[in-house]
Amino acid sequence: MTDMAMGYTLGDLLRSDRLGLTLLVESPGALSRPLRGAQLLGRNVGSPRDDVMLVSVDPAEDGTALLARLSALQGLPGSHMIVFWLPQAGAPKGLEQAAGRHVLLGLPAEADPAELIGEIAQAATLVENKLTRRLTALQRSLTQALAEPNPLKALTARVAKVCNAVVTIVGTGGRAEYATGPLPLSLLVPEISRTQSDSQTFAVGGWYGMAVRVATSTSEAEKTGWLLAASRRDPFPDRYSEAALYIAASLAETSFQINLAAQRQERAVRGAVLEEALAMRLERHDAELAGRVASLGISFEPETRMMVAELDRDLSPARAASALEAVYFRLQRQLDTEGIPHLLVLRESAVVGLLQASAATVRRTFVKTGASLEDFLLGVGRNAVDVGHVVDSYHDAQLAVRFLRRDGTSKRVMSYEEFDFATRLFSDVGLDKMSEWANELLQPLEDKQTMLVTLSTFFEHRQNIMEAAEALAVHHNSLRYRLSKIESALDLSLRDPSAVSSLFLALTALSIVEAQSHPQRRITPGARGPQVGETRGSEAAGAVLSTDSERLSERFGAAVGPER
Repeated sequence: MTDMAMGYTLGDLLRSDRLGLTLLVESPGALSRPLRGAQLLGRNVGSPRDDVMLVSVDPAEDGTALLARLSALQGLPGSHMIVFWLPQAGAPKGLEQAAGRHVLLGLPAEADPAELIGEIAQAATLVENKLTRRLTALQRSLTQALAEPNPLKALTARVAKVCNAVVTIVGTGGRAEYATGPLPLSLLVPEISRTQSDSQTFAVGGWYGMAVRVATSTSEAEKTGWLLAASRRDPFPDRYSEAALYIAASLAETSFQINLAAQRQERAVRGAVLEEALAMRLERHDAELAGRVASLGISFEPETRMMVAELDRDLSPARAASALEAVYFRLQRQLDTEGIPHLLVLRESAVVGLLQASAATVRRTFVKTGASLEDFLLGVGRNAVDVGHVVDSYHDAQLAVRFLRRDGTSKRVMSYEEFDFATRLFSDVGLDKMSEWANELLQPLEDKQTMLVTLSTFFEHRQNIMEAAEALAVHHNSLRYRLSKIESALDLSLRDPSAVSSLFLALTALSIVEAQSHPQRRITPGARGPQVGETRGSEAAGAVLSTDSERLSERFGAAVGPER
């Protein structure tokens, strides 16, 4: 690997007997210095290129003139390898002092400088060609790691072998995601994090190495980590190791992008299957759909429940979009980490999921994502015993969110088991029958839309006349007059608890029917803005998003529930 790292060196040139070149004055490490070309200088030194070997002085000069010429070369920047023709009397005294920091080499007086220049140029070209072939082979070898079951692990192992060093991929949090051995990341990460450059070398605590920046995207937001190689030997890395690290960094980014594309595709498939399950109505037995759900890991044992995590409407649109997508990806990772089979779909104001877990586990898992329950309302449906009952569980979860939104308490989570008697009755009877009964009950009302808004607002404010009147922007006596007309038309009393329960459930049923005509749009995770998902599930389910204060569904906070 050394010849590949250093190229054609001064030591290689001195081993060529054909030239008769001798080393007169050297500096530490002179024999390993690479030669990339030669330049013949006349008496005017000018500005020589730093990466070339300098060929100088006239063979007719005597020793005194030669020393004077060498002293003139002291002003050259850096350290060069200077070749001159030995005078007939041999090398004069005082060469070492005259050379300064340069390396001095001698040629016989009869030597042709063109041969020396041609030798160096030809050798450098051959080495560069060899280096190109070696680098091509290296790239092919590292690329083959992408075909391994765990490509990033295989890639770091291959780079470690090539570089003879410890190699790791460091995530954005400074944690090693893939490592071939122990490294003091607490020392190395602060050092490499001080710069915004794409790569850097370091020497910290006896470790020498190089770090190349890598885009490690496990979510839609771009995140940057490092591909890091370190060794105890100095110097490290050499040119060959640097090339290996640059190639591996680009391959690591490719692997991350492939994984991200695969995750997006899998989530799209899972979301589509869930939407289809939520769209089931009268036909509850779909063997093909059941098989597709089972192939995605959902066995419905021992418990499987729908959950709806809906954003609080007080959030601004920008904050809502950001919080919703963050929770979607965090919940996805948390469920994967805990090994909970699931299907998730992201909507405009909610994350909807089918989880093979108990109600308590669903709540605990959601909290572990770090999502603030101050920003979300979480509804959990009943246990779905098979794919045909997923829609029932979903309806429960939506209904729970609606009641949490209506309720004035600080409660943010509700499951099916926590429903009161009236709510569970509504949930179990189903939308078709409840909406039919509701229409029968409320049919006698005149100016029906106004009276329904009046009733829903009255119930929203816990039957408080003054607060409801203020919300409706009417005088409290006007509200009392409207309520009395409702009692008269329906032949009931709002002081009767059974009448209140009946009206409340009837309004809930109608609000759900109204909301169905304004389905919520499904969002493609990571997209720039919401996208419409024209699926049966999106037509059958979703939260009401309209800001029209006169729409009954918005006024009452109704859920969109599929028909039974």
